[in-house]
Amino acid sequence: MKMELWKIEEKLMENNNFRKLLGVKIEDISEGAAVLSLSIREDLLQSGNMVHGGVLSVLIDSVIGTAVRTVLDPNEFSVTAEMNINYFRPAIKGKIFAEGKLVNKGKLLIVGTGEIKDEEGRLLAIGKATYAVKKKNV
Repeated sequence: MKMELWKIEEKLMENNNFRKLLGVKIEDISEGAAVLSLSIREDLLQSGNMVHGGVLSVLIDSVIGTAVRTVLDPNEFSVTAEMNINYFRPAIKGKIFAEGKLVNKGKLLIVGTGEIKDEEGRLLAIGKATYAVKKKNV
């Protein structure tokens, strides 16, 4: 099951130009959970030499969204309906890791949480997001 989830997510990542542009990588994936990483590059920094908050926002959305996809039926997809993020420390250098997990799965809405840590394990940001579950047009 884990290998199947990994292959599905890798295929989706191939087709996600924005995540490719940022350099988001899959570290781990299981049912209802995921870990992604991002190597900090100079072009992701804003004034003050810290990663722009929007990059961290994308990473939170991506990791929770990845966890959501692990529990969807093949004829379903999801879209972000709501997201909230709290920032605690700046991401400055090295590699950062985002861990996402599901809190609740309903028929129409799925809620998950995510957190971003640096290589030393310091908490940089946390987030919560709600995803609307939709049926694919067959």
